[in-house]
Amino acid sequence: MLRVLCALLLLSGGCDACGGKPVARGADPDDEPIGALPVVAAPAVLEGVVRLAEGAALPSYAADQMFKKVLQQVDHAVLPDSCAPPKTTDRQPVQLTAEGLLAGMLVAASDFSRQPQRPPMLHEVIIEDCRLTPRLVVAMKGDQLRVRNGVDYPFMPAYGDTPVVRTLIRGQTYDTTLEKASVSPVLCGFTAPCGRADVVVMLHPVYVISDAQGKFRFENFPAGEEVKLSAWHPLFREVAIQVRVAPGETKRVELIATPLAAPPADPAPATPAPTR
Repeated sequence: MLRVLCALLLLSGGCDACGGKPVARGADPDDEPIGALPVVAAPAVLEGVVRLAEGAALPSYAADQMFKKVLQQVDHAVLPDSCAPPKTTDRQPVQLTAEGLLAGMLVAASDFSRQPQRPPMLHEVIIEDCRLTPRLVVAMKGDQLRVRNGVDYPFMPAYGDTPVVRTLIRGQTYDTTLEKASVSPVLCGFTAPCGRADVVVMLHPVYVISDAQGKFRFENFPAGEEVKLSAWHPLFREVAIQVRVAPGETKRVELIATPLAAPPADPAPATPAPTR
């Protein structure tokens, strides 16, 4: 599997880390000598853009990759009348800006010396206008995924390769724990399609998704060491560069992404998933 590593620089410390001395019982704190302040390294900042390779076309999912295949699939299922008609962009989760940059790409670091963790988080995917939003979720192992129906129509979404689909009416949700590093979609089956949301589960939490302008920014990038930086999506090949950012430095980079020759097979992507 594609091993795209992400990490978050976590700063923590107790009294011992503050450089001071304990005050003896009954002593006046003002009589204590003033020690040197602790040296705190300034965070490293990495920002940049993801650009579509010259001459490449924006990739799309195939039509049959946009709904959950079940034993009793309804052929030619259509969207309810209350929803906007299907669009070409519904099958293009990564969008192209006027400057040739890519919005909706996963950008992550790997090959650094420390692998920090964080408490579990909740990630919500909502069915709006009969489409799943957001279309890319990046999470960490142990996080929760919640799917919510915001439409007056009984959709039947499912996550991953489970054969079970659940009926959700407006306002109803279902939660699932992301128990392993993987890449799996959320899809609707049996009745109407609801688009597609790809869920990438990492083993650590420093990752970003390129924004609507195709830009990204790490506020606390692993500092002072050679790090691999990758950009990836199930419809694209991994592109990676080596980068070093000193403490207190802000560095800017550009990644050039190339689409896969063909859409990845569903439910597993043709490109290996990031797992480390």
